[in-house]
Amino acid sequence: MRGLWLAMRLGLAAALLALAAASPLGLLAQTAPANVVPDQAAPAQVAPAQTAPQDDVIPPKVSEKPENPYSRFEIVSLGSFPIILFYTGFVFDLERYAANDFDSSYAPWPFQSAYSVALSDSDRLTRIGAALGGCMIVGAIDAYLHAVKVKKAKRLREAREALDSTPPPATGAAP
Repeated sequence: MRGLWLAMRLGLAAALLALAAASPLGLLAQTAPANVVPDQAAPAQVAPAQTAPQDDVIPPKVSEKPENPYSRFEIVSLGSFPIILFYTGFVFDLERYAANDFDSSYAPWPFQSAYSVALSDSDRLTRIGAALGGCMIVGAIDAYLHAVKVKKAKRLREAREALDSTPPPATGAAP
């Protein structure tokens, strides 16, 4: 058990280091050497400013093949499972602690001791089932919001194409 705990802590530390290295804040970004005086540093090259077109509000077409609506649901549901399982377990621990008149042998996870009451198999299955239900809800909400966003972008794109295809009105100015 101690080896598993150590492996989890090392994995978390490695993930945090990787995240910090890739962070846009540059937590572990390379800095200028200490012996370089700022006045002697090479001037920063600035890219010419590019003006963004007004059509950047409408997302571009990524591909002609439509996205499978179930794949996003599946990815979000499976990705949210560990987080939801953690919070579900904590909520169930708090509920069990309160139901047993705040007895220290039923303390929630971070405060458990060697003398805490162990979970039964039915409690574990209930927690996993509740977490799976929560994952399905999160995945369904994300899929719905994504479908609404895609539908709105499609309507905006069609409206833009309709406006672009209509000829400008003729001016009635005669010579």
